[in-house]
Amino acid sequence: MGSIDTSTSDVLSTYSVPAESEKLLAAELLENPKIAKDIPSEAKDFVSRIKFTGTHLPSIPINWRFAESAASLKAFEACIISAFVKRKYDVELKGAEINTDHAQLFFMSTLVWQIHPDTDHVITANLRGQEKLFELIPNYDFHKMGSSPFRQAATNIYRTKDDRFFHLHGSMNPDPSLESLGFPEDRPELTTWEEATQPFIDKMATIEAAEMQRLASDVYKQAGVIAETVDSFRASEHGKANAHVGLFEIHAAPNPSQKPSWWLSTPQTSAARPLAGLKVVDLTRVIAAPAVTRGLAELGASVMRVTSPKLVDYSVLHIDLSWGKWQCSLDLKTEEGKAGLRELIKDADVVVQGYRPGVLDKYGFGQQGIIDLVKDRERGIISVRENCYGWNGPWEYRSGWQQISFDDSAGDNCVGISVGFGKAMGLKDNEAVTPVFPNSDYMTGIAGVTAILTALMRRAEEGGSFKVDVALNYYNQWLANSVGEYPEEIWQDVWKRNGKQVFRCHHNMGYLLPRYMEMIAKQGKLYQPAFFEDRESKAIGATVRTIKPIIKFDGDQVQLKYNVGTRGNGKDAARWPDDLMTEVVK
Repeated sequence: MGSIDTSTSDVLSTYSVPAESEKLLAAELLENPKIAKDIPSEAKDFVSRIKFTGTHLPSIPINWRFAESAASLKAFEACIISAFVKRKYDVELKGAEINTDHAQLFFMSTLVWQIHPDTDHVITANLRGQEKLFELIPNYDFHKMGSSPFRQAATNIYRTKDDRFFHLHGSMNPDPSLESLGFPEDRPELTTWEEATQPFIDKMATIEAAEMQRLASDVYKQAGVIAETVDSFRASEHGKANAHVGLFEIHAAPNPSQKPSWWLSTPQTSAARPLAGLKVVDLTRVIAAPAVTRGLAELGASVMRVTSPKLVDYSVLHIDLSWGKWQCSLDLKTEEGKAGLRELIKDADVVVQGYRPGVLDKYGFGQQGIIDLVKDRERGIISVRENCYGWNGPWEYRSGWQQISFDDSAGDNCVGISVGFGKAMGLKDNEAVTPVFPNSDYMTGIAGVTAILTALMRRAEEGGSFKVDVALNYYNQWLANSVGEYPEEIWQDVWKRNGKQVFRCHHNMGYLLPRYMEMIAKQGKLYQPAFFEDRESKAIGATVRTIKPIIKFDGDQVQLKYNVGTRGNGKDAARWPDDLMTEVVK
């Protein structure tokens, strides 16, 4: 007993989240052969100038090392920014600090904002004052996906007839998922979570996992996936097809007429705002791909997000993810709408798309179609696509979200992360539990930013255009293979400090989030006032308290902020303004 206690005590006294983050940056990012082959050599020179600070033991009771992952990836981004600033502006950055407690707030930043803070009419991310939110950001839930417990229960993990676990996903419209089970569109008489989930538990227990996968992916075109283990994903045909990928892939699209180039400068273009003047067309929705474009905006880029006036969207996400972005509406089912998007792209340097694979291709705006649009101009373009499963292998076409990749349904379930979380809590039979936070969404955002910065540097040296592929699964593979889980002693300690709560497969994010946010608040380590800032959005006429940018560059040599405030869809005209600091495009 004594030796066990001593060993546990030694591990607890020597483990350090900042030190482990530093190790990951060097060994599993900059020296990782799957990643190092694509990044500029100067990036490694900045490692010794990054300082990691923060609490030594983790605060969030999740077995996977999310804190170390977020901190090391933000440090990796700082290294790529350093190389970029050196190449474009010939400026040597002195250093940067990453606080690992602050970094953990990055993947929950859509959950902790406040509008009108310190007032009696505050609006919070837990939807206190929801109707007031919709006065600022219109409600785009046209399919009423969250209107009842029953419709919410269409997004959840359930045990199947063959004792596997399947992540059913209602996506932006639960109706097809409900129809796939033979259910009505709603059952309003089921008013509690337990009542709402029971019909799903009973029905899914009569369907084998493979048949449910066929229905979701091939018949009803919905996200949904069988929960895999880390090992079973690696052994799958799809896992093998994507095993060579690090965090992203970059493919050159040579064009002899497009010479090496940067982009047209503006008065703001400088080492302090390294992407100022860069025009980015944003064809994205929800979290992962919007996090990419927000990351570019943080560095000074001018982003025009394009949606359709008829397109369902998550209004609550705009408060966090629409900073630095104009928002215009174009209907791509009309010739006028397609012509408007073509004009935006012809003057852009980067286009990021994050819709289900193939959706934009039919309108002429697939990854290659975007490159073809600018084939006759002097400079190339960076054409970026983001999906859930990865861009190689038999699951490429599937629709997916973060939860899917974690356990193998769309984002988080695919690679085995959710099964690993269940095992850590003592669950049997590979029962999968989604690790609650949109971690892989935001981490994929960082991966996308670093890939685009790298592609811009290559365009400046080689000319031509570049294709960039990012995916939730690419990050989750890295998390599983390179970051891993906490040592057992560390996991047991953080779990015990938070009450050793055990969650089950059918506890979805709506159930888990309030419980986790309460645990984090009680810990008191992450919600530090120094990690937050108040930003004004003139576009909606409101002040928002939200997470500060994570990277702190020494002497503010690089200033992370946003040119324009957050807003809802369709606020702006579909054109590039002459002055890229214009708040609202008329």
